[in-house]
Amino acid sequence: MASLTKKQTAQLSDMSHDVLVNIIHDLIQDNKQARTTLVNGYLLSAAEVLKAVEKEYARRARSKRFYDYYDADAFFDELTRSIANPLVGIAHALPEQAESLSVKMMLEFEKFTGNVDTSSGSWMGYYTILLDAWMKSLEAQKNKDPASIAKKIFTVVEREFYFGIEIFKKYRTLLGTDILRVIRDMYYQKKLPREALGLSIIIKDLDFLTMAFKNDEFCHSTHYFDYVRLLMEELRSDDALAVLNSQRADDDEIADNIIWNELFIQALIEEGRKEEAKAHCITAFTFQCNTRFYNLYTKAAEKDIDHSPVFLKIAKDTGVAPYVCFASDIERYDLIDACIMGTPKNNLTDSLAYITHSYLRTLSSTLYKHGYAHTATLLRRFLVEDNIQQSKSKYYSYAASDMKKAIDYGEGLEDCPQLPETEDYLRTLYEQHKRKTALWPLMTDKIKGLSVGKDGLRYSGDAS
Repeated sequence: MASLTKKQTAQLSDMSHDVLVNIIHDLIQDNKQARTTLVNGYLLSAAEVLKAVEKEYARRARSKRFYDYYDADAFFDELTRSIANPLVGIAHALPEQAESLSVKMMLEFEKFTGNVDTSSGSWMGYYTILLDAWMKSLEAQKNKDPASIAKKIFTVVEREFYFGIEIFKKYRTLLGTDILRVIRDMYYQKKLPREALGLSIIIKDLDFLTMAFKNDEFCHSTHYFDYVRLLMEELRSDDALAVLNSQRADDDEIADNIIWNELFIQALIEEGRKEEAKAHCITAFTFQCNTRFYNLYTKAAEKDIDHSPVFLKIAKDTGVAPYVCFASDIERYDLIDACIMGTPKNNLTDSLAYITHSYLRTLSSTLYKHGYAHTATLLRRFLVEDNIQQSKSKYYSYAASDMKKAIDYGEGLEDCPQLPETEDYLRTLYEQHKRKTALWPLMTDKIKGLSVGKDGLRYSGDAS
């Protein structure tokens, strides 16, 4: 629906109350949808809204109609409009009734949607708003004992399986720490340490986490990592180092973990142990050429000095792919150009196979913008050939798009051994893959001046 212009909005704002009321009556006179929107959205009391929602839910629950994949989106949009959103609107006015109804709907959701194809995922929007209505109804009851609210929540989450404790991160402020702490204790008493630890991290309960750590109750590496982050937030980097060293003693393989190394280096820097931090950056980067170790090194090292050469050497010794990715991260496009142009095609193809296509497309565009058109074109041609080699028609549209970009980037460039002229390249490509009949219509559709017929491939050079 088109919105009002500024002039129309100003005219509306200047109208008197009586005139506006008359306009509303005119609009709803013969317009059932407008009348329904006015009554349901603005003129019903909270009790009347609740009754209407209950009636609509009961009607929908009785229905035996099947909603297929294509009808499901409209079905859940309607449920959101007629059930979920109104329920959120009355959550504060009638909290106990809204709580009871939203819980009923969530726990009956599997049965309620038995005749609906939910594979599109459109149900999640509706369900999330039901969850929001439940949480807001509980917020309106926070004057009660936190233990009673926590018990209500725990009773539901034990039976509900569409969300985990992650929802408490979203509703932490709304519910408050006291309620979440009681829920955490309930999980712990039920011998569910993973959930108890997760909630402790959400409410930043260092005392509980320290107790769990000493009792060897951490059951995943993320528990160590989150505990260490909280310790460093509290300026307890010495304790953070002790936790990380303990984790390494229990699990030798953790020393290769990027997050573990990053946290360990950060803690060393916070402790003022900068030389150790720098040495560990080099060691970690040697295992995995991740740019975050270079950034941490520059944080610990002397300022106004280029520390990249040592890292570039390590990356280059590791292979073309890590070298290209690291050089891109530090914006050394000149080095990428020299590397790619100086690497034999077969070696380059094998190396680039370790880098995702999306990354290479972005890199190609960036190189072109920085004036390295040869290299940008080579990368696009690699993508063309790699997509065709997949031998699946779903990849051919990508090959056509990359070929169009390769032509654009290569326009005006002189021939060289690594970069044959466009028409020669297309002819070679056609000779190699002319049996892939699904490919060439996509190519001719995407590339102006290209035609494929009984006489073979023709290209006029019109790439505009």
